[in-house]
Amino acid sequence: MKKALFLALMSTIGLSAQANDKLSYDYWQFGYIHSEGELTSDKTGFKIDLVGSFNESTYLRYIAQEQTADIWTDNVAGEVTAKEYSVALGWHTPMGRSTDFFAEVGYLKQDAEGIIPGDTYGNDEDGYLANIGIRSRFAANWEYTVFAGYRDIDFSPYVDEVNHEDDNDSVYGLETRYYFSKLWSVGIAVSEEATGLTSGLNLRFTP
Repeated sequence: MKKALFLALMSTIGLSAQANDKLSYDYWQFGYIHSEGELTSDKTGFKIDLVGSFNESTYLRYIAQEQTADIWTDNVAGEVTAKEYSVALGWHTPMGRSTDFFAEVGYLKQDAEGIIPGDTYGNDEDGYLANIGIRSRFAANWEYTVFAGYRDIDFSPYVDEVNHEDDNDSVYGLETRYYFSKLWSVGIAVSEEATGLTSGLNLRFTP
């Protein structure tokens, strides 16, 4: 089922559609993120989101994020940092005057480092991702996005899968955005990720 969803999204991206002039797929975004720990302490960090369109219906999206957490192993405290990078090809089509349906498929890479050797916080592996969702500019200054997705990432040989919290391959969330000018907007996002319930505050520039 999961493989079929991935292949369906790949074929969907090959279609063409008219652009929705109320929504832009060219922007730069930077923000703060926080994840509630499940097997570790809470994690905090930053997230960069860069999006550029190819034509009226397709775009490329690059995301880089980094979070840091405190952990305890055999009564020894340490700090670990988990990084994640992804690049995805996206497709969108109008559902209404100011609402788009979108789909994304791409490559995902995880990288972790810490002061305690062999900890199970991060996973140094890669895989693929698939997302679907809806974006809507429901008012002149307001926009929302809802999405759901799937991640397929293998574990590194040294990672203890039983005690590792990054074993959830489904994600979903929503974001509300306010445009205080034509170029600048601020967004608040909440999502369920592999690292736990994640919230974020970001600033977006739309050239």
